[in-house]
Amino acid sequence: MKPASPVSNSIIAAGLLGTAAACAPLAASAQQVAGTVALPPVTVEGATLAKPVAKVVKPKKPVAEPTVVDEPVSSKPSKKVPQASEAKKAAPTAVDAAPAAPVDVEAADSSATPGSERGVSSDTLGTAVSVVTGEELRAQQVRHAAEALRSLPGVSVSQQGGAGNVSVVRIRGGESNHTLVVIDGVEVNSGVEGFYDFSSLATEDIERIEVLRGPQSGLYGGSALGGVVNIVTRSGKGPLTLRAMGEAGSFETRGGYAGVSGGTDRIWGALTVSARETAGFNIAPVGGEKDGSSLKTLSFKGGISPFENFSLHGAFRMTRQEGDRDGFDGGVGGFNVANDNLSTFEREQWSGRINADLSLLDGYWTHTVFAARAERDYIDFDRGFFPTTSHLLDDNTKYGYQTTLRIDGPGGGRAVRHFVTGLIEKQDETFDQPDPFLGDFHAERGRTSIAGEVRGEYFDTVHLAATIRKDDNETFDDATTWRLQGSTLVPSTPFRLHASYGTGIKYPSFAELYGTFFRYTPNPNLKPETSRGWDAGIETTLLGGRAVVDLTYFKTDLENEITEDFSGFPLITSVNIDGRSRRQGIEVAARYAVLPGVVLGGSYTYLDATDQLGVQEIRRAPHQGRLDVDWAFAHGRGHLNLAAIYNGEMTDVAFALPFFTQTTVTLDDYWLLRLAGSYEVAPGVELFGRVENLLDQNYQEVFGYETAGAAAFAGVRLKLEAPMLREASYK
Repeated sequence: MKPASPVSNSIIAAGLLGTAAACAPLAASAQQVAGTVALPPVTVEGATLAKPVAKVVKPKKPVAEPTVVDEPVSSKPSKKVPQASEAKKAAPTAVDAAPAAPVDVEAADSSATPGSERGVSSDTLGTAVSVVTGEELRAQQVRHAAEALRSLPGVSVSQQGGAGNVSVVRIRGGESNHTLVVIDGVEVNSGVEGFYDFSSLATEDIERIEVLRGPQSGLYGGSALGGVVNIVTRSGKGPLTLRAMGEAGSFETRGGYAGVSGGTDRIWGALTVSARETAGFNIAPVGGEKDGSSLKTLSFKGGISPFENFSLHGAFRMTRQEGDRDGFDGGVGGFNVANDNLSTFEREQWSGRINADLSLLDGYWTHTVFAARAERDYIDFDRGFFPTTSHLLDDNTKYGYQTTLRIDGPGGGRAVRHFVTGLIEKQDETFDQPDPFLGDFHAERGRTSIAGEVRGEYFDTVHLAATIRKDDNETFDDATTWRLQGSTLVPSTPFRLHASYGTGIKYPSFAELYGTFFRYTPNPNLKPETSRGWDAGIETTLLGGRAVVDLTYFKTDLENEITEDFSGFPLITSVNIDGRSRRQGIEVAARYAVLPGVVLGGSYTYLDATDQLGVQEIRRAPHQGRLDVDWAFAHGRGHLNLAAIYNGEMTDVAFALPFFTQTTVTLDDYWLLRLAGSYEVAPGVELFGRVENLLDQNYQEVFGYETAGAAAFAGVRLKLEAPMLREASYK
């Protein structure tokens, strides 16, 4: 790793001092500013099983109800000690002294995954949750979703080179295929490899990203062994709006998008098209071939509501990727590394979902019938040491029914509320590998699942939930998973306690069971991986709601871990490991509204991830963190963001030449600085620019694959908003 310059050391030191200031219990008198700025609350779409799916009609009796249907009514006096629920982790909008409004049930479309609740306040959850809003994505000019997740508490990213190359996410030390990814209610993990490649996910139409950490199989079924990443795109409700963006920059990169959205409660929709291509850079340690790529995305989300208590809505997404892919068959320093071998890839993905929602009894009893499908078509042209053409196809279809009954306390009071939910769903997966020489290979599997949840809210201070799920498998033994979670406000204090305990299961992928090319030896006797995990934390607010700090401890035990056995190289097979692998650590997140328009944020994760022999798992940094400074100025027309990301030293696997002997290598730690700025020069016209890897760090996230140096980008963003559409009337 390149040594940091004196200037970079000063920047890093300043950031560390800023985070220390945010986390310290400072005297309010020393920090008083004109017009107190409080951080806003955050609501979560992928949180619990219970889900009011249609627009909830308020009871006819005149009771004081908030706009957010599932937000508890506060009965506390106005003069009180600030509670932890008063300051959450959403970034403020680019308006001086005006934080972002919370995401509520009216703004969020109900295309969440089945088994999730729309509009649940994050301050009521026992589950550890992080939320990245669309405002944050645009302020930081994040173009790929993986970058938005990098160094969130408990989250790490590994990318094999530059844009277009495989990019995966791990949560709390789990494998990449232990993270379930859901986009508008559709599970998009590959059935072949088991993980989701984030290189195919642009951010132009994303409204927010929610990360649920810890085993979530009781809520979401298989693949949620380590956690869930829930992606929510624009719903389309609101004024008719035209959006467009174009940018260009380093590595001959150019891209842009165009979109239109708008609607009422009666009919709504959002359509976005985007494209991005780059000549890239050489991701191999030797040679000079540039590894370029392109990504095109088409997305739609919309619905109709012909009656006040009924709606029909859905979402569709298509992506196409092309690019260069260096094979792992060169030699540097006695090890096998990526090599310029002119390999290429083509990938197409489609996903879609449709929901029919019905609410009865003035919104207290809701019903949903849903169907979702994801398809993937991968072609790799490997021109390396083992030249092959690999063509893989897989699809995942899920359909089912869900119902939720809300039960208020005696006399219709809302001091005590319960939500009882039942879910039944059928899931089918297929895998095909056309091969003109060896013949076509086909495999399929399915399962039927039933799940139930009871969630209780008691006097706006205690929130409990219990979930259980039974999977009836056609291929594996039946499995039962469950989850308990709770959250409570400590009376007359600024503290909130939260905890959860749950089990998880991950079924072997098609690639692990059957292999994907000639060097892989099938192992159809693999057993599912299982886990048990718990976490507990404390959240507190400081300075009248201007600062929030959340500290969480977590621990997860993994059994039957699946890994690749290279002992017979070049033949490779997947095997279960006997014994128990463990992941434990500490997550810290903090935000501080320093001044009107200025927010300082930070996170830190300590991770101890070891296998059954106590050896550190590869690509798991024990230490990682992030510092952010957001400054909105000129009455919201200007915005600056400085982010400093740290990834500690970690291990990886290498293969020594000439016999490809597996060995362990060390990847150096690194700092990444990112500076983004924008200014609205005219109403609806915004100029922006950013510099990535400002310190020009030389680092690797996967051994043998180089990463980008310093890079600069600039562009223009346009937004044209028509007058507010007339509200729908059902009369």
